[in-house]
This record gives sequence, C-alpha cells and structure tokens, in this order.
Amino acid sequence: MGWLRTLCVGLVCLWAQRWEVVAGGTDRQVEVLYPWQGALYVGGRFTTVGGTSLQARGIARYTANGWQQVGGVGAAGNGQIYAMVEYGGKLIVGGDFSGIGTISAQNLAAYDPATDTWSAVGGGVNGPVTALAVYDGELLVGGNFTQVNIAGGSPLYYAFFARWNGSQWLAPDPSNPSYLLVGGSPRAFVVFQNKLYLVGNFIAAYYNETDKAYIAIWDKAQQKILPAYAPGQGPDNNIWCAAVWQNNLYLGGDFTTFGSATGKVVRFDGSRAYSVAGAPTSGSVRALLATPTDLYVAGSFTQAGGQTVNRVAVLSSTGTWGALGSGLGPTIVNTLAWYNGTLYVGGGFTTDGAGNPLAYIARFGSGASALLTPAEGALRLVQIGPGAYLLSIESPLRLTRLQLFNAMGQLVYESGGLLEPGMSLALPVLSPGVYGLRAQTEEGQFLFLRLAAQ
Repeated sequence: MGWLRTLCVGLVCLWAQRWEVVAGGTDRQVEVLYPWQGALYVGGRFTTVGGTSLQARGIARYTANGWQQVGGVGAAGNGQIYAMVEYGGKLIVGGDFSGIGTISAQNLAAYDPATDTWSAVGGGVNGPVTALAVYDGELLVGGNFTQVNIAGGSPLYYAFFARWNGSQWLAPDPSNPSYLLVGGSPRAFVVFQNKLYLVGNFIAAYYNETDKAYIAIWDKAQQKILPAYAPGQGPDNNIWCAAVWQNNLYLGGDFTTFGSATGKVVRFDGSRAYSVAGAPTSGSVRALLATPTDLYVAGSFTQAGGQTVNRVAVLSSTGTWGALGSGLGPTIVNTLAWYNGTLYVGGGFTTDGAGNPLAYIARFGSGASALLTPAEGALRLVQIGPGAYLLSIESPLRLTRLQLFNAMGQLVYESGGLLEPGMSLALPVLSPGVYGLRAQTEEGQFLFLRLAAQ
C-alpha cells in the first residue's frame, strides 16, 4: 500500500471557478485572442498592458512570464488589431493601422517569431481588416477595403474579400472583384461539409443579390459566391461568429430570426437553420468556441437557458446551458480562446458579473476565496498507484457531470449519469502532468480541481 495517499479532502479539495485578472490586463478593449507557439497573442484597441506603462499598441503577447511586446511597441496610425491567423510559419495580423513595429504596413502584416520582426503582406489593403483564415493554401482576407496592393504601385480593385497566395493577390471572383459583397465585410470564415462559408454584416452580393446576405458560400472551383440558404430563409441581421460543433455549424450574431429559427444562436445543417433551446434572445452573440463536449458562447446578452449568465455561457452536448461563475460586466465579450487548459476571454468589460475589477481580458480560474463550505460536501482524491487515482463524492454533494482535461484543454475522461454521495470513480491512468477536473452540481454550479498527476 505504499502508493495509497489522500491528496485532498473536504475544504482543500474543490473550488468554485471564478474570473481572474490576467497580469494587470490591458488599458482598453480586446478584440482577438490567438494561442500560438506556446503564447497567447492578444489584439485590440489598447495601448499599454500589464497595468503598467509597457507600450504594446494594439498587440501583445502573454505567457507564464507575463506580458511582452511583439516585435516592438505595436501598431501605428489607429493602432487596432482585429484578426490573427498563422500562415507560412508567420503570424498574420489584420486591423486598422498604418504601420507596425518599425515598418510601414497598411492594415495587414506578418510577424516572424524567429527574428522578432514584422513585414508587410502584399502591399496591404486600403481599409480595416476584420477576418483572416487559411483555406486550400491561401490566405483569405476580409474587411472594409476596396483596394489591395496599395503600397505596391499598382493597386487592384478587390473589395471586402480577397485572396493572397504568398506571392500575389487573387480575386475570389475575377468577373466581379469590386462588387463581390455589398454593405459590409466578412467577420469570419469557416469550413463546413467541405464548403467555405463566409459570415458577416454584408447585406448582399453582386450588387443586389440579397439571398446571399450575412452568410454565403465561396466556391473556389467556380470562383463564385453562392447562396447558403433557400430564398426567404436567411437571417434578418448580422452574423458575427461561427463554429463547427457536434457535426453542425453554429452561428451567432445580432439576428432574431433565421428562417423559422429564433434566438441569437442557431444550428445550421447545411440547408436550413434550427433554433437552439435556451439560446439568448436579446443582446448580441460575438464569439463561439467549440470543444469536444461544450460550446462556449459570448457577447452582450445576459440570459441563457432561463438563467442569468452575464455575457458568457456554456452549452453542453446534452443541451444544458450553464453560467461561468458570475459572468462578466458591461459592456461586451468579443473573443474566446483556450490557452494552457484554461478559458480566456477578451472584450470591453472592466468587472466580472459581481462587480469585482477586471481589465478587458480575464481567465476562468480557481481561487481560495471560493472554497466550498463543509455543508456543501467534498470530493476525496486518493492516489492508489502510479498515475492511478480514486475519486469519491462525499455528502451532500451531488454532481450531474464530471470531466477531466489535460493541460491543452483536451477532454481525457467524462463520467455519465448522476454522481451521488458515497459513489467512487476510478479515473483513467494518467501520464505525469497537470490536469483540470471540472464538476457540475445539480444546481448548475461549476467546480474545479487542479491535479498534478505523478
């Protein structure tokens, strides 16, 4: 019995998760979070980070060592970053800026981590970039621009959506490069059922084809924008975000109806939209983040699943909505990301839902101030062998769900059914490392235990 040892009992075992300040945060709104090469890259409208005078205009990098500049003091001009993606081994950023680091760059630039330097991409574009993606070896660029290659001496009149193949710009539709989209730009690109969808605030394609409003398909073989829905069955307002989850495309935005579906989040199967029970019906949904078992939803809404959630919520694969702590304060959550096994959010908020101070970026962590009281029960975790653990539920704690995640946020174990006092579970044998154990009570509260497996 040399391995038998109790790791946690009662009060020291289980914490309720709460929102935490990320190393002083930023001084203004965060627009995009992008985990890359062991760091969390943060873009937005800020000028300093870390609660100090560290200059990082529009972009900064966060690691366990704190905040760092990215290739210099940040972006020039309006100095705002809205989108990021990796392409060709470099970090491509888009936004509203006239330079970045030490170079001139019009709203589009590439960061090389090997040299900690920036370079322009294709002579840039003449308006803000709002969406970036990589598709079939090409960089897709969406934004409020009407020309590309503006610094190259021969601008091309490609509006709102363009392709960069690493050496030249290409029009998504060579027959209509200037009027491909009307009234707005793509806000996200997503591949679903082997088709590339673009979503955003555009109100038509090809001058006046409103059957392609807010969501459409780009067919690369035909080099055409195609409708994504039947006539009269589209959304009535902007779509800001998209995520593939549980073999469906989930969409969030300002819309209140999408065909016969209602709510600010809908499920799209490739031909029509369906309502999602409990989805927010007011405010806006600005970000979706899918994991194998959950869909995280964020924006400006305050209600989901019949409960107060305050701008961020989680939808389980069983259709149950849950709050994440007290949620977040005014005004909005713009972006979500998993980094080192933890959920990070960015936006325009300066408090959590309970009024505790935050600074535009936060993570959903655990803290000693949220310990369970003795009357709320406990979990008992006992190591019974190398990497082997036995988990027991103690009265009166009753759980509806138990999940174990590795440090990358990947699900490695999930229990099924109701877990009642007196029950014991043998966890799968774990490799050495840090894991997060998340439990949901019958009341819908999320609880968290951080485990260092040996």
